[in-house]
Amino acid sequence: FKTITFAEEVGLIDVFDLAMARKVIEWLNRFPRNSNRYRVAVNVSGFSIGKASYLSGLLDLLRDNPWTQGKLMFEITESSRMSDLESANRFIQALRTRRYSVCLDDFGAGAVSFQYLSVLDVDVVKLDGSAIRNPQRAPKGRAFLSSLTELCRRMDVQTVAEMIDSPETLEFCRDCGCNYVQGYLFGRPALDLRAFDPLPNSSLFKHLTGARG
Repeated sequence: FKTITFAEEVGLIDVFDLAMARKVIEWLNRFPRNSNRYRVAVNVSGFSIGKASYLSGLLDLLRDNPWTQGKLMFEITESSRMSDLESANRFIQALRTRRYSVCLDDFGAGAVSFQYLSVLDVDVVKLDGSAIRNPQRAPKGRAFLSSLTELCRRMDVQTVAEMIDSPETLEFCRDCGCNYVQGYLFGRPALDLRAFDPLPNSSLFKHLTGARG
């Protein structure tokens, strides 16, 4: 977080983000291109979206590697607030028309999230951990989160609940209509992908009718 924040402060985050996209493509290229076994979500700072050099560089990179379609998703973070939402949406649609999914990360962490959702046409929103924990503690929390997931459903946007670390939270998200979940309940971050094969605690989904994760 400190490295990314520093890169934003000195105006180098777009260079950082583009380098990360290159690294991810290099990693994916280690595996057969005709396989969709591995998919990667790449973070993009809201600051980078406003940089024409980043957009052109990223589109050139994707044009040179069309085999990455269906293997990459781009997650827009709110670490740097987007000021020009129309330009941001054009960036998003440039990716989506090339068959790359776009996710709005950290949704629900602030009131600005709803402004983003009303203007930006995205495929997925990641519900911030606070948007999951707080409703669990509040009497009206279940109604709030259920309404939020229903809003996304009506907009044809998938939802991913973050920071799921207990079976009770998993059940809560399932009842509130979240499409997918992620969190320590299914393993902590690891460099070795074998840590998730098989997925830890995957048996929990057998008890949740209609749940996906």
